[in-house]
Amino acid sequence: MSEKLFLKAIQSQRTSVLVINGKDLTSLPSLIQKMNYLKVLDLKFNQISKLCPEFINLTQAYIFTGQCSPSPQCFKLRTLNLGNNKLEEVPEELRTLNNLETLYLSGNLIKSFSSIPCAGLVNLNFLNMNNNLLLKLPPEINRLKNLKYLSLNHNRLIGIPKELCSLTFLYEIQLNYNQIVSIPEEFRDMKNLSRLSLARNCIKEFPIVLCVLKKLRVLDLAGNFIQTVPKELQDMKLRVFFCEENPFVKKHPIYIEQKEDILTLKEITARYILNEMTEQDPWYLQGIEDFPEILNILARKRTCVLCGKRVLFPDIKCVTFKHQAKIWKASYNIRRVPIDAVMCSQSCFKKRNAAFFRLQEI
Repeated sequence: MSEKLFLKAIQSQRTSVLVINGKDLTSLPSLIQKMNYLKVLDLKFNQISKLCPEFINLTQAYIFTGQCSPSPQCFKLRTLNLGNNKLEEVPEELRTLNNLETLYLSGNLIKSFSSIPCAGLVNLNFLNMNNNLLLKLPPEINRLKNLKYLSLNHNRLIGIPKELCSLTFLYEIQLNYNQIVSIPEEFRDMKNLSRLSLARNCIKEFPIVLCVLKKLRVLDLAGNFIQTVPKELQDMKLRVFFCEENPFVKKHPIYIEQKEDILTLKEITARYILNEMTEQDPWYLQGIEDFPEILNILARKRTCVLCGKRVLFPDIKCVTFKHQAKIWKASYNIRRVPIDAVMCSQSCFKKRNAAFFRLQEI
């Protein structure tokens, strides 16, 4: 089946784009070496586990120009898409694709990335290896001198090699959903980096080395374990900064024990009498007439605008907590008073005359 598809494609001697998606191809047929004008090869959603040996010969293909002898021409493949196949490693055959600019290897089973393919991909500027099983990148990745975009989301990377930082043309790096703990100090050399995504990793401290990247505009550190940010962050020229799902603020409130206010005996007595008077007790109403000096003292009573209790001195703090919106309705200078202490001396003032006499003596 695969041979027939390629035979149909090479009937036109100048086929430049070949797309065969979802056809359950298990390997590339040997006829691929005859497609000398191919620029785009899209083979995603197949079952390819390795490339055929003839793939290497693509750089050695000959194109007949009508002359007696063939003239050699370098293979012009610019885009290769091998996404969603069964590759378990980055194919070494890629080392011959000197003109390749865009490479998709996402959605495979790639666990290792050897140094051999890096030797020939000198013109590669776009590399997508999302959704694989990569544990690390080879130091030889620094040979991809023209790389501008690198995406390694949903892998198992635990670190970033410092050699990656020598790729000065990189302007976007995607490393979301890995197990990265920190980034190397050499990141300060990536002067052209504009977008960096490190969401859902294991970073515990804000990478302060990023603060020196003047061209960085988008930074994604969401879903890590960062607790604080450095003051240098305010000097960065970020346009977008994602930092949600980091423990910047404790989820559980910290409870502080509230100390009770100490009330004077005069305040306690006054509150007791004021509360009894609100119930229209005839004994206390009569007592006011017998002790006119008490009436002058009680005339200074105030009513707390928050708890509604009558107090003598309104400058004592209230121990009950109200909704913030309710507090705003009250004057800023008015403080609440403790209402729990109103009835604390009730048993001490059973007799009407004794209570009034005590208040008069204080």
